[in-house]
Amino acid sequence: MRMRLDGFPYAAGGYPTATAAVLAAALLLLPLRPILQPPTLMLLFVPVIIGLARVFGVGPSAAASVLAFFAMDFLFMPPYYRLTVRSAAEWIGLVVFVVVALVAGQQTGQLRRRQRAATRRQMELEFLNRLSFRIATASSPAEVAAFVVRQVTAVLGAERAALYAAPAGAPAARCLATAGRQKPSPGEAALVRWVLRNGRPVGVPSSTEDGTASVSATEALPGVTSEGAYFPLQTADSREGVLHAVLPASDKISDAADPALLVAVANLVAASFERQRLEEEASHAAALREADKLKSTLVSSVSHELKTPLAAATARVTGLIDEAVVAPGRLGEELTEVAEDLQRLNASIGDLLDLSRLESDAWRPHRELYDVGDILGTVVSRLPAAQRGRVHFSLSEGAPTICADFSQLARALFNLVENALAYSPPGETVVVTSSVRAGEVLIAVEDRGPGVGGTERSRIFEKFFRGAASGQAPGGTGLGLPIAREIVRSHGGRLYVEDAEPHGARFVVALPSDRGCAEEGG
Repeated sequence: MRMRLDGFPYAAGGYPTATAAVLAAALLLLPLRPILQPPTLMLLFVPVIIGLARVFGVGPSAAASVLAFFAMDFLFMPPYYRLTVRSAAEWIGLVVFVVVALVAGQQTGQLRRRQRAATRRQMELEFLNRLSFRIATASSPAEVAAFVVRQVTAVLGAERAALYAAPAGAPAARCLATAGRQKPSPGEAALVRWVLRNGRPVGVPSSTEDGTASVSATEALPGVTSEGAYFPLQTADSREGVLHAVLPASDKISDAADPALLVAVANLVAASFERQRLEEEASHAAALREADKLKSTLVSSVSHELKTPLAAATARVTGLIDEAVVAPGRLGEELTEVAEDLQRLNASIGDLLDLSRLESDAWRPHRELYDVGDILGTVVSRLPAAQRGRVHFSLSEGAPTICADFSQLARALFNLVENALAYSPPGETVVVTSSVRAGEVLIAVEDRGPGVGGTERSRIFEKFFRGAASGQAPGGTGLGLPIAREIVRSHGGRLYVEDAEPHGARFVVALPSDRGCAEEGG
């Protein structure tokens, strides 16, 4: 026999046992028939009926009372071995006996039920308190899941228990822990997904305490069968997973307390999962705040401690260059190189500051409608005069208009064109094209350099990354492409690279059409 949660032996043979007990008592009392009077013999049947009520409840004890009535009439009331009664007094005695036996059995059965209910409630509270303490002190959802499924199988005697988690409303759940002898049924995974999606229990033939109506497995998913019940791990704001339990057929999950108990377990687990998830999010948010604080401090330091001295040094060197014009020589050349280095360093610091502003959304675009040709004209004007002739344009008829921040997009395209010129061999041209396709404006910058290898293509837009061919473009910092990507991203577009023919790389900016400005204006 298996011990249930209420602590009483699980016995299913109440009525056969009642029949056997009455027959045994009659056979034991039969030798006393010549000695004892019928009323006394009747009293000796009462402890048997009370004992049956104590162990098996009201039904078996009532059946025993009726059997004892016939046993008294057949074996202990003259004429013997016949179901007849000679006098009214004997009738009264038998009727009183049946009434007393029934009342005694009913009272004992009710006391038994109350005692079992009280014992069950006490053990349920102990079970939930133990579960609550362990859940509160667990360090991970996997630890909580392992403890819960072990308790459901050990205390409730479940043949299978499984706990699935899907934090933050994820579309799929993963099984954190299982326990029990039974293997998962073919439809278990499908029903878990259904419960997770709909938030309703499956396999409980009654509504749960919160009023949520349960459905059967075939009602949830026609053609899918599965044993046991599925309870959603539901919180006020999210659905954290599913608790699955398969209890034996002789201890159906529709018993009065089992659904409520499993719902309580599911609610405790859901609260634990949500708490741990919120703690992780809070920890992550705190780390981000610290990172933002450090970034702000760094940016402020770079801006104040580096840009100011650089500006002063640049001004002094420029003054020396002007003086060296009168007496040209080695000093003038070196001062010119120093000035160029300072300007390049100043530009690199500016790139770093701009990238930080873009990543933190501090430099948000102010978009208006512009012709692509106007933006590209500004890009060319910023190039050194010696490089402008190397840039060729092939724009589609009727230059498309885009909704963009003029200065930001011009900065992104300038970085792409400058990068293409740096990697193209001297004398080779860079081709800039524009077109409209599938509701997007495409601006492509194509060079004739060595191209971007497959291994580098996934990293080409990372900060400070420079590919194997970076030796062709000395002095770069690896920030031009990341800045271009962030600017395009802030415009709701895409920046990607593809191979060019016969060789080289083509960087494509794909931006939404001018509908964005209409929506902003509306």
